[in-house]
Amino acid sequence: MEENRNGYLYIVFSNTPCKMGSFIRAVTHGMYNHVSVALNEDLSEMYSFARLKRDTPFCGGFVHEGAERYRLKERTADISICGIEVGEEGVEKVRSRIKNMEQQRDAYLYNLFSAMLVPIHKKAYARDSYTCVEFVSAILKIAGVSLLCECYSASELYLQLHDREVYRGEFPESASIVDESYCDRVSIPRRIGNSLKQFGRLLRRIHTQTN
Repeated sequence: MEENRNGYLYIVFSNTPCKMGSFIRAVTHGMYNHVSVALNEDLSEMYSFARLKRDTPFCGGFVHEGAERYRLKERTADISICGIEVGEEGVEKVRSRIKNMEQQRDAYLYNLFSAMLVPIHKKAYARDSYTCVEFVSAILKIAGVSLLCECYSASELYLQLHDREVYRGEFPESASIVDESYCDRVSIPRRIGNSLKQFGRLLRRIHTQTN
């Protein structure tokens, strides 16, 4: 990777080593199934919308990501990092937005409905709910970055940003682990209960759609 630079956001594309990740790549016919935004190049401040625990693929929200999400036994995710120049003002706008989201973390949900509609290039709009692609696209907009067209999958977003790639390879061993609780085991009854609860919360938010 290049030297860390002021005024840049880092968009991290990955092929996460899990069954759901493999399924998403198969459905979207893309190299990557997940995307995150990092405020620094060492990836210690990396955020996205994803599952809350490894055992709960259908229960997700806003997460501060760490290396444990990119390693599973002997497998490590391949990633691409794109450095997007947005200026120091753009970075501060994003930092402020993310700080606000961290303070209200429980209010945000992973948008399962949008995720299910990706293969037909449709979205489901719901208050405070995003897929990883929707979240990163929204962050880029806050920073003043205009995309050529709307993106539905991580691979589609990568195609728009790949010319600004600064690193491609395995997830770095030096990256910080910030959420070891991600690996906590969750019982099957709790998985089902939490997933149903989140589905109900998300369903109620669909009525607030704006498009």
